[in-house]
Amino acid sequence: MLASRSRASTLSRTRLPYVCPECQSTALLAAFLLSSRPERASYPQRRSFTTVDRRSASVVTSQLPHDRANSAIRNHLRAWAVENQKKKKQEAENAGDDSNKLKRLAALPNSLFLEDASSTDDTLVDDEAAGRDDLEETWEDGVQAGWHETYSPGDVIWWRPGRHTTFAKAQLALYLGALGWQRQYMLADGRWVVEKARSQPSPAFKGFASKKEVDQIRKHLPVKPLETSKHNYDMPLGYSFAGDLPATAAEPLMERFAQLVEAMSTWRRENLALLDSLYDRIADEERYISLQFPDVVTKFLGVDYDKVPPAALLTIFRTLQRKLVTVVAVRKQTYYPSATVSFTPKRLARSFDQVCEWAREYQESAADAAMGKDVAAALDSNPLSAFVAKARRIILKSRALRSPTTIGSLGPSSIQGGITDGKVARQDNEETFTENDRMFIAFLWDCYVRYPFPDNNRNMAIASLLLRAVGAYPKLRLDANMGRLLLQELGILPPWFLQSDHNITLELPHGRAGPELTRVYNEASKFCEESGLASTLDLQILGDSMSSLRQDLGDLPVYCIDPSEAVVREDGFSIEPNPEVPGTYWLHGHTAHPSAFIGPDHIMAQRARLLTQGIFHHGRVARMLPDKFCYALSLRSGAPALTVSTLLTEEGNVLDIRIRPTTLRNVIFLSDPAVEHVLEKPKYETATISLGVKGGVNFESLQQASPADIETVKKYLPDIRLLQKLLLAREERRKKEVAVAPDWEVQGSLSNMSYAYVFGSQYDEDDLFRSRQYQGDPAMRIKVSRYMRINRVSEMGKYVTVTALLGDLMSESAGKWFGDRNLPGVFFGSSYAPDYPPERLNQLKRGENAEYPMGKFSTTPIEHVHKNHKSHLWVSNPLRRYPDLMALWNIDSYLRAEAAGVVSPGQSADKLDLPITTKMCANFIANDGPKMYQWAVQLSRTERLHWVIQALFRAFHFKELELPEVWDLHVSSVVPNKVRPDDSGLRGVLLPFQVFAIVLASKEGWEKGAKKRSFLPVKLELVDMDKQMVVVRVVGPPSDDYTQRGPIDLAPNNAESEEDGALADQLVGPSARDKPVHKEISYVTNSASPAAF
Repeated sequence: MLASRSRASTLSRTRLPYVCPECQSTALLAAFLLSSRPERASYPQRRSFTTVDRRSASVVTSQLPHDRANSAIRNHLRAWAVENQKKKKQEAENAGDDSNKLKRLAALPNSLFLEDASSTDDTLVDDEAAGRDDLEETWEDGVQAGWHETYSPGDVIWWRPGRHTTFAKAQLALYLGALGWQRQYMLADGRWVVEKARSQPSPAFKGFASKKEVDQIRKHLPVKPLETSKHNYDMPLGYSFAGDLPATAAEPLMERFAQLVEAMSTWRRENLALLDSLYDRIADEERYISLQFPDVVTKFLGVDYDKVPPAALLTIFRTLQRKLVTVVAVRKQTYYPSATVSFTPKRLARSFDQVCEWAREYQESAADAAMGKDVAAALDSNPLSAFVAKARRIILKSRALRSPTTIGSLGPSSIQGGITDGKVARQDNEETFTENDRMFIAFLWDCYVRYPFPDNNRNMAIASLLLRAVGAYPKLRLDANMGRLLLQELGILPPWFLQSDHNITLELPHGRAGPELTRVYNEASKFCEESGLASTLDLQILGDSMSSLRQDLGDLPVYCIDPSEAVVREDGFSIEPNPEVPGTYWLHGHTAHPSAFIGPDHIMAQRARLLTQGIFHHGRVARMLPDKFCYALSLRSGAPALTVSTLLTEEGNVLDIRIRPTTLRNVIFLSDPAVEHVLEKPKYETATISLGVKGGVNFESLQQASPADIETVKKYLPDIRLLQKLLLAREERRKKEVAVAPDWEVQGSLSNMSYAYVFGSQYDEDDLFRSRQYQGDPAMRIKVSRYMRINRVSEMGKYVTVTALLGDLMSESAGKWFGDRNLPGVFFGSSYAPDYPPERLNQLKRGENAEYPMGKFSTTPIEHVHKNHKSHLWVSNPLRRYPDLMALWNIDSYLRAEAAGVVSPGQSADKLDLPITTKMCANFIANDGPKMYQWAVQLSRTERLHWVIQALFRAFHFKELELPEVWDLHVSSVVPNKVRPDDSGLRGVLLPFQVFAIVLASKEGWEKGAKKRSFLPVKLELVDMDKQMVVVRVVGPPSDDYTQRGPIDLAPNNAESEEDGALADQLVGPSARDKPVHKEISYVTNSASPAAF
């Protein structure tokens, strides 16, 4: 879930009554604190609980007798627990900075067989899953990426409790509705539950209960989000809660629950043989398959999903989750309407069964050896013995080059062999892997590396046995991070490996889940080469379907504002007075026009559909359309374009909208930083990290304009100033056209901008079954905004670029044009949460919990409340975003029909045979729309964070850089479940690099005055590569503003060599972002994936 929400967790075990407004019944927090009272004869007593941490998970849901709950033994244990916690905290404070009790990071011993490991502390459990939900993420247009409800009140699902909701087990539940950032359910066991909003992967039994029945139940539930502030911080904390329902209200639905359970059991009994064949019917022999749950059902049963009875859907879902857990992973991914189900290849499943058998035999031999039996022959014949011996030899050799750490990652190489062809120097080990070895490697990869991660199953236990057999990590907990460390030490994974390289659901051109995309991607590139387009860049090879309608704009200046290193210019603008109405102006937005040269069925269009947008991965660019086609369409003098013209008054009123194909003759290239400089836009100071090359690099060249560029912009300053004036006037006018304009606090649109330029990280899937030593580490340059800028929504127009404002106007005008003609398209918008209208959001104080407008797609015009647009249709980026290209195809079709007299100007398009239909738009939204978000987060934000963590890890723990002594932390939340005695409970992000952080308490108690969005001065204590987070300790009091000022430009102090200087130029110059696109990336078939070894 992407929207910022409060965590739902426990805070205390004190009495916290909730009085039902209907029946005045009181719910109590925990069973062992209940006072005695008579049982209700008419209804079984089920005690209500708030969430508890894992240590309290053993508390049962039945009420304890009063005398037992208050016994002397129990009171003694409580007192002991309090004193023991104080003792642990005191030990932590007295241990000092060098105590291994407080640090998980330590170099492992070189010997594989030492009895004493240097660190056995495992207190930092996986806490980021909960804490990171409070970190805001934005997607398009500054709107928070939408996590939308896929259920409606009255639907029944198979409900799975959150990781902190320990008072109930998975079961059928009736969804009652949303209450702020919390969701309400009635469980099949007769209780109601309120918990934090979270994705549920289950299919839904739609309309199980009527609105009247739901309202009858909700009368007994809280009427506002459950929060408490009983902790040391001025921050409300949401918590989960369960309570009893009156028998009279629950019984009718309880009977229906029982009927549904019986229907599920009946369907299962009648279709046992069919269910047993589910995996065999769907799984592929050689490759991983990932399908949405409705597609699984349709493929399995051979009937439309909508025709399958709810009992069958829920039974199939439960079969996937339980019976097939070793070969199937079920995940609910953000923005996808249903669960994603991933199937292990059949051949690998058979291979994994064999690995498990070998491991059990090895374990039995070890047990026999402990009893004094001769097991030499059994061990010699077991393939695991040979794999273990080989692994030990490779690991000993690896540790001469790199130091393993207890957080599951190797340290930097002691040899820096340079970077060639985008890869660090590597040397094959003498050891080669046999077919049996590859089976063990694929097994470990599947358990510990591939994503989505499998659920706990028997394979995980066998994988731990394999780790114990290797014996490389004595006295350490052998969990997933140690499994990943083993594969790094074997030379199979590079220490900097990216999760996206091992994602079996992410359809990358070169990825494990994209064989069809890879084929189409390469075929489109091949077409460009064979047609001659690549060599001539002559679009007439394809033919211009709009040539007869194209208007020549003559000497009208067309300004393209881009970074100076841009190689493809996709959009531009013109401005001219309207002589017919004094005081009005035509603002022309020009965009590249690929739809005039290819139709939706063209191979290049098929590639665009599968990619949905251009993607950036490992420093490489995979354009949605082939590079050469993009170069040919790039705006320049003589280039074809599609022009969206809006007639504006000086007050920002829209008088007319026109769309037409054009030819540009007078294109003027301007530097984006130079335009921002001349317009006196706010400057954003940068913070940088440079690793892998000696000497610093001046990133300002990417932000500040050269004197020559500034002088060029000044020549055209009147037009640019007039453009900005009219665009800002339109911004103000929109605010007056809505009942309540948005005006809450947001982080400035540029304050999150960051770039990671990485060189040498490229990964080949062939490496998975080859043992290599990586003799070096990737070079990287990371740039982020030094300071956050907090603005109000109403002020954003002053800070965003002119190009962004013009793009908004084009989208608004195109949306209106489409709506007037009833043309289908993929509209983008946003909407308010029911409990958070604009009036409430505008009045929020800093740090208050809220739900902000969510982005969403639609086939018809919808409001974009964040921008005060009545409709919003993307059209300005057809070379890198598929919905824009879809819109252009329908524009072209309508204009041709209008020119032919088939429709009158402005007439509805209902009777036209359009290339893009409403059904096609709906299919894109359902099937491909989620992929656009996946690119934005998993390949942009996630990879950027990965490289930031890599840089901090190498700098802090291996002293490659001198880091600041004190940092700022931006507080985001407080959690009750502390991961170690000195955990303060605070969570936040380390500034300026936006890394999730666990905050340790100070001896002075500085942190106790903190509140949400406070700034805390902290020191780094741990950079956890495996958890992608840092651990920090508070060193000063909180503040409402930054506590640390000054530049952060981190680079090695060594003198720069000529070779280093050349590499630095590659990392920050035009090549850093655009050089990879000069040569079309040709991805090959996944010949070495685990399913094809």
